[in-house]
Amino acid sequence: MAFVFTGHDLSEGTPSVLASLKRNHVKGSFFLTGDYLRNPAFKPYVQQMLCDGHMVSGHSDKHLLVSDWESRDELLVDQDSFLSDLNANLKTLDRLGVDKDLVEYYIPSYEWYNRQTVEWAKELGLYSINYTPGIRTAADYTYPEMGKRYLSTAAILENMWAYESKFGLNGFLILIHMGTDVRRKDKLYHQLDDIIKILRRKGYQLVSVPELLK
Repeated sequence: MAFVFTGHDLSEGTPSVLASLKRNHVKGSFFLTGDYLRNPAFKPYVQQMLCDGHMVSGHSDKHLLVSDWESRDELLVDQDSFLSDLNANLKTLDRLGVDKDLVEYYIPSYEWYNRQTVEWAKELGLYSINYTPGIRTAADYTYPEMGKRYLSTAAILENMWAYESKFGLNGFLILIHMGTDVRRKDKLYHQLDDIIKILRRKGYQLVSVPELLK
């Protein structure tokens, strides 16, 4: 399985994530927007990701919403706008020392896409990937003021271990956000050490996205 981390405008949990991965000798896979990469406050994080040997790839440039939430096939961007945005993301990665030839996978902004955008991304040599459905770690961005949409860290972990006991997590891409709204006090990334230790006790190998998918 692989841990994937996305970053755009928030990143307060990144030091904790990077420290946990280093302590546990795990290679993570980081998918970052152009806005994230150009943010001076986040530059040391990107440098550490690369220095520690983690995978770094794209997450769009401006975190565009490419299609309607209610109707996935209803595009909100045209091909030129989509490719221009993705190209800008790739160029920023290149300027920061990420080998463009090694950038093969990317996670679409909002983890939202359709068949058309997947085909467009292929024109730039990118495979669109996403977290594996079934567990709810991707809901770690929610906060209590969101009402029924809010899912606490305790509930996320309870769901994850219940799912693992019944179905297993072999081959999973597990998404954790490096930054979340200040209104969320129970940050999932603070549980990364324990998650890693439990998974290893259960016999899982924790690898990067390219190692998992090739």
